[in-house]
Amino acid sequence: MLLRLVLLTSLAVLAAASAQQQVVEKPLLICIDAGEAGLAGKPPLIAGYVTSRGARQPAQLYINGTVIKAVGIWEVNSTKPQIQNLTVLPPEVRGLVCFQPGDPAPAGRGLYIEVEARGRRYGVTIINATEDPTAPPALPLEYIADKVELVRGRLVAKRAVRGPTAHTAQAEPLAIITPGPSLFRDFSGSIVAIFKLNRTDNYVLNLNGAGEACATGRFILPNGTSSFSIIFTPATRANVYGGAYYLTLSIAYKVYDEGNRLLYNTINVQVPNNPKPWYIVNIDLSNVNNAYNIVKRIELSICKPARLYVYGQYVIDAYIYSIVAARSYAQPFAMESPGQDAVVAPPPSAGQLFNGTYIVVPGFTPPPGYVLGSARANIVLRTCASNAPTSVNIYWGPFYIGAISRTQGIDGCWYYVVTPVMFTGAFNTAATSSLRLGGLIHSIAIGPFPWDVYNRGITVQQMRIEGLYRPEMNARSSRAFNENYMGWGTYTLSGFTSFVDYYSGAIYYYGSKVDLKLYATGDAYYEPHLVISISKYDGMQYHCPTVEITIGASSNGVPVALERPTSFGSYTEGGSGVLSFVDLIVDFVSNVFDETNKWVSRALGFISWVTFGIDVVQAASWVGVNVDQVNGELRYTIGLGPLAPGKVVIDGGEIFARISSGSPVTFIIKQVKMCGVTYGDYSAYLDPTARSMSNSNIHFFRTFTCGKQEIFPMPMTARLCDASFYG
Repeated sequence: MLLRLVLLTSLAVLAAASAQQQVVEKPLLICIDAGEAGLAGKPPLIAGYVTSRGARQPAQLYINGTVIKAVGIWEVNSTKPQIQNLTVLPPEVRGLVCFQPGDPAPAGRGLYIEVEARGRRYGVTIINATEDPTAPPALPLEYIADKVELVRGRLVAKRAVRGPTAHTAQAEPLAIITPGPSLFRDFSGSIVAIFKLNRTDNYVLNLNGAGEACATGRFILPNGTSSFSIIFTPATRANVYGGAYYLTLSIAYKVYDEGNRLLYNTINVQVPNNPKPWYIVNIDLSNVNNAYNIVKRIELSICKPARLYVYGQYVIDAYIYSIVAARSYAQPFAMESPGQDAVVAPPPSAGQLFNGTYIVVPGFTPPPGYVLGSARANIVLRTCASNAPTSVNIYWGPFYIGAISRTQGIDGCWYYVVTPVMFTGAFNTAATSSLRLGGLIHSIAIGPFPWDVYNRGITVQQMRIEGLYRPEMNARSSRAFNENYMGWGTYTLSGFTSFVDYYSGAIYYYGSKVDLKLYATGDAYYEPHLVISISKYDGMQYHCPTVEITIGASSNGVPVALERPTSFGSYTEGGSGVLSFVDLIVDFVSNVFDETNKWVSRALGFISWVTFGIDVVQAASWVGVNVDQVNGELRYTIGLGPLAPGKVVIDGGEIFARISSGSPVTFIIKQVKMCGVTYGDYSAYLDPTARSMSNSNIHFFRTFTCGKQEIFPMPMTARLCDASFYG
């Protein structure tokens, strides 16, 4: 009887604890009607700041989104297309405007709004997101409505604040993105420095009572950086028991100069319960000496505080985000899909199904190290339908870029054209926002188009976004320029096709995303290594059967012959000789974990990043690689059989250019063919002065291309992407 009573009591205690754990406090959002706030009808690219404990903090804004019907471009000839509803920002602000709670005080220049809710007053300062890259632009409220508590308030104060504000950097448009000597030697701009640390990458803190448990990391921020943010993703969570079912975190950071002198130390920057989705903690460095020769080394700790009894696990998943000054060189990136002159032409019987839909084209995620103001779009669509719409909208992810008006060509057909100088601010905001969310926005949507336009067909003559990026933050004095692997060019291309078997009615989908990266080291600048990653997009049954890549080179404008590499091929799982090269193509956003990926996929739609890692495999009988030398150029032919793995890494070997020592060289990706579409004309300029730029060791850390931006424990040997130190 006594044993039964003990068991019943224990079960009751467990049930009570379980019930307690179900009561999870939701983050609070303060909301006000857009019309009451004076924001109705304004462009949706707005951002917010709040004052919290006297400090100016970026605050995520949310506004009511709009739903568009969208169809993936790979389904253009389907008789039963999968038409999805996507929630995006509207062309104009409407409905509610919601913000994270802030103190009732202005936070710099902008439109200050003060709201009363539940007997308290909260303030937020609204600015134009295109003018300040440090502020997160608004997102559709529908993304998080079920994950937060919305509190409707009433307006009690509204005024324009015209005083000074502390923008870290302005996104000044760059006039040129053609790679060449001027970009390498004279470049000066600001980059989006966003990365993970080894212990902020889905890192598990094991908790056992009252002891402190911390995730730590060290990184460099260049002179002039006035702040950085820690952005917690939805993968940050508590898997604990014993009554503390929520997250309680504290953040501490120390700032050192290059001479190892402690400049600043702060402790216990508190993080509220459940820091998601994308909870932002801003660390102000403006009070740290910004003298010309100061380079800031940050030692960061994210901890479960001591004396707090918690049993179980905290999972920490967060990015470091900052806008930092960069000099010495920039290199181009390009993203293009679905190929030159691709035709969107559904079967005649299916045209009505497409009526009023947007065409969604994936493959447009900017790389880490994006140069502010450099995003350029070159988009040309053509249709000969008589009633083509007067204008169509363009979105990058959920962000409204603008409207494109039609123009009539001499052939009598209608053209929709985005030139490189159009929508600069909006494209820039979309690029920085993509990185702020961990590189999870990658689709462009254009439309809506009526059914007869689809019946007549739409030719995507070009859909390309390009710009500049810095593969790392290393200063000119770093020995990384002399000895370490550095990224020099990155190009992302996507090709799709579908085939209808008219005998069975079955549809077969083919689609691949190809990432090309060139990188070089020190004296071997004229002999870069080529890495090719090929991934099968979600929803595709097969890769493009063949991917063909042609590469040429020139020096001072004169064509240069290339030697056929002596070794090349696909990688297999694991292996120390493999991992360092695989890491070179693993962007930090590749390590998005399942929970985050699923959450974002539901919210944004069409999300697909190449999740390379040690799971990269190669099936020898289903992946073939061949390299031929044709008129001084190299032609890579990659065959992908029907059972080829979804993720393949190709070691393209070292591309040797026949040039004299000390001469510059430009490597040109002249043509890429896959799934019946063609791409071409991407170049990367390599300069011999890279190897003579000094020998400071403090700047030795992994590049963005490697996946983490963290100081190596032994800087003299920091020559490769060593996964044993950085995961």
